Amino acid sequence: MGDKVAGIKQKGGFRACTFVFVLSALENMGFIANGISMVLYFKNEMHFDIAGASNTLTNFFGSTFLLCLVGGFISDTYLSRFATCLVFGTLEVLSLVMLTIQAYSKSLHPPDCGKSSCLKGAIAAYFYGSLYLYSLGCGGNRGTLPALGAGQFDENDPKGAKALASYFNFYLFATTLAAMIGVTAIVYVFIDQGWWLGFLISSVATLIGLIALAIGKPFYRIQQPGESPLVRVAQVPHSLPIPFLFGPKSLKPLEMILKYTRHKINIYKLKKTQSEEDYIFFSLEWSPILKSYIII
Repeated sequence: MGDKVAGIKQKGGFRACTFVFVLSALENMGFIANGISMVLYFKNEMHFDIAGASNTLTNFFGSTFLLCLVGGFISDTYLSRFATCLVFGTLEVLSLVMLTIQAYSKSLHPPDCGKSSCLKGAIAAYFYGSLYLYSLGCGGNRGTLPALGAGQFDENDPKGAKALASYFNFYLFATTLAAMIGVTAIVYVFIDQGWWLGFLISSVATLIGLIALAIGKPFYRIQQPGESPLVRVAQVPHSLPIPFLFGPKSLKPLEMILKYTRHKINIYKLKKTQSEEDYIFFSLEWSPILKSYIII
């Protein structure tokens, strides 16, 4: 039993985070390089006009960062963070392989028609399918991978809390350094050697990072999924009852509002002389400029 406990305590830490750094760096290297080059790829190879290429890239980036929420939700509710990273990482590698095939095969390129978009039929389905599968894989990883690394430290331990702050510094350093390599080396390959080769390098780099992440499984502290975050969000209104539903002399709801909103709430009791009823006057100080006074 003692050996088992000792083995659990040995898991986590920066040794486990090394594998997270590898995937985050290699994946981000390809993502940044692809992102800043895709306008030219859309224009020159897929025959979009400038407006169409820019709009397609904007939709891709917007979808990617919105889908970060999907990755975070799944890792908190249904799968562990490690399993979620493997699933979305696999989707990302698959999408990059599909982009590589389309960039290499001229039969998957649309003819130049002089319009905003020349994509039609099966070519359009293949293009948008691979592009947004890539968006799903990237977004899911970005919503899960940093949390997987952060989970390798115990926040209740002072040393673990200090190491957690250092972890995010190293994580940012790894992704930034990889992005610098991507925007120089891989972009050069895109422009001078061919689009398919640049996508292939991104595919191989992400695959290597994914394999490294899988190899590190024995060293991870793997948190099991818990309650859905949507349930916790839905519980917030129930924990903040409206004061006048509980009578004017109940101060507990006001204390709860003060706790959760951190607004200054000044309570005054006004006595109405005609009916001898008590009223509560709220002064909600939202800012030094705007003050709202509500009489219930």
